[in-house]
Amino acid sequence: MRRSAAQLVVGALAVGLALTGCTRTGNVGGTDDKAAQQDIIIDREGKTPTPAPEVAGAKKGGQILWLEDGEFQHFDPQQMYYSDSLNVGTQSMFRMLTTFVEDPNGGPLKLVGDLATNTGVSSDGDKTWTYTLRDGIKFEDGSPITSKDIAYGVARSFSRYGDQGMQYIQNALDPKREYKGPYEGNANVPGVSTPNDRTIVFTFPQPHAEFPYLAAYPTVTPVPKAKDSKDRYEDEWVASGPYKRQVQKKDQYMILERNPYWDAKTDPVRHQYVDTIKFDWSVNRTSQTQRLTVSQGEDQTAVMTASIAQQDIATVAGDQSLKGRTMEAATPFTNFVYINTKRVTDLDVRKALNYAFDRDSYVKALGGSKVARPATTILAQTVPGYKNYDVYQAGPTGDMGKAKKLVEGKKVGKLGYCFPNTANGQKNAAVVQASFQRDNVFDVAMVPVESKEYANVVGAADTTCDLIANGWAADFPDGASTLQVLFDGTGIRPTGNQNLSYLNVPSLNDEFAKLALMGDRAKAAPLYGALDEKIMREYAPVVPTHYVRAYQLNGTKVGGAFMSPLYAQVNLTGIYVK
Repeated sequence: MRRSAAQLVVGALAVGLALTGCTRTGNVGGTDDKAAQQDIIIDREGKTPTPAPEVAGAKKGGQILWLEDGEFQHFDPQQMYYSDSLNVGTQSMFRMLTTFVEDPNGGPLKLVGDLATNTGVSSDGDKTWTYTLRDGIKFEDGSPITSKDIAYGVARSFSRYGDQGMQYIQNALDPKREYKGPYEGNANVPGVSTPNDRTIVFTFPQPHAEFPYLAAYPTVTPVPKAKDSKDRYEDEWVASGPYKRQVQKKDQYMILERNPYWDAKTDPVRHQYVDTIKFDWSVNRTSQTQRLTVSQGEDQTAVMTASIAQQDIATVAGDQSLKGRTMEAATPFTNFVYINTKRVTDLDVRKALNYAFDRDSYVKALGGSKVARPATTILAQTVPGYKNYDVYQAGPTGDMGKAKKLVEGKKVGKLGYCFPNTANGQKNAAVVQASFQRDNVFDVAMVPVESKEYANVVGAADTTCDLIANGWAADFPDGASTLQVLFDGTGIRPTGNQNLSYLNVPSLNDEFAKLALMGDRAKAAPLYGALDEKIMREYAPVVPTHYVRAYQLNGTKVGGAFMSPLYAQVNLTGIYVK
């Protein structure tokens, strides 16, 4: 799961995989952060009640104000892959076959049927998954949502209108990626059938026990074929969730209003308490902090998306009057400096970059332990199979002696470091540059990229970026959704890549494929931990910088808000105005 480029300064599930009955799986992986660990319940039998239980004290009316430094990368559901748009998209704008219920009290996550009555019925050794849709589900115009609308959404995800989104389902259905979407004269997705308007069946060449998790993301969001305006669908998207677009002004703001055809009796998680949700795309981290600290006017019902600004963390932490409005939690995100292995081909140079990095200075620049903890692994501490290791053991500030020895006599040249061109992006990039350039070991050129274009620039296979700032969280509770996504070379495409290191090692690709076919994912988990360490030791494709923590404020009149364990932002499903 990618992070918004505007939020790189600051989901994944800490669980094992179990898909039988209504199963609770135990904590997997070690961490010193109890809040980072989550259990999960899989409601395979569809016993979760609808409508969702009312939030205590909630009332209807008013507006919630969402403050963010930069617009969503995409509004087209099949293109959504960044945490901010996934958070809002899955909780307010769109519905999927399954969805997650998050507990405001920190209890276990729950995977439940959303548009479907349950989390799916598997057969043929998890090669086939069948879903039955609920009665009464409708689009914002009142037309019924059918299985064909979901199949069409999946079909368009194979086209360029899905190339920036998740690729799990597409790769699982059509491993050779021969199908090019519904605009090439064939609307029939390989492996997808719709026996009737309420039934959709997915048939895969290989077993996919993880599919109920994948069905909780916007690849399967229904899209009415008659309203698919292709490029314009970014601005003309059709809502299936509790809120629909009222007005959308590019790069400035958006207002969502109630969808009159959303029916609470069909929804196990979402509410529709507020009249509108307004999104202001122009508020940086410092301004968010200042406005929410004071909490006046419309900011009384505002929520922030960045963590509290570095310079204000100590003040906010020490202010007893703010404690009831702060949200602090570990998150599933790990941030990296990706090393483009197609351009930085010398392994010794990549290892030297790992030795040179000063995590202590970087974490302090971010604001300290309230918002970041130094990282030495690829897998986040919450992922099943997480292994606590440190291959380079360079200490908190790095080991320039070892770095210098590795590059001695080599012509490394100037390395271009690409980062999002925001105020915080610039500030953090300066720390990275200074870290690598100590003792004149490396020469790093700053390459700021506009936030809106960041994914396109760094995700292009022919990118000229040598070093890339980005973060990641597992999309579902399995090591494959981090390691295979980030480092399997067989998935590299001309555009829309998540493998930002562009690592392509045939033996490693084979290992990913072998692990992915293991039916017992609990047994597979520690193998991913071992593979994590192997990748760092033998290929050094990234410099892990930090495990992200969230530390945010809400306005004084915001009710029902809590930190989403999936997206590290406020959960919107039960939010209301006091």
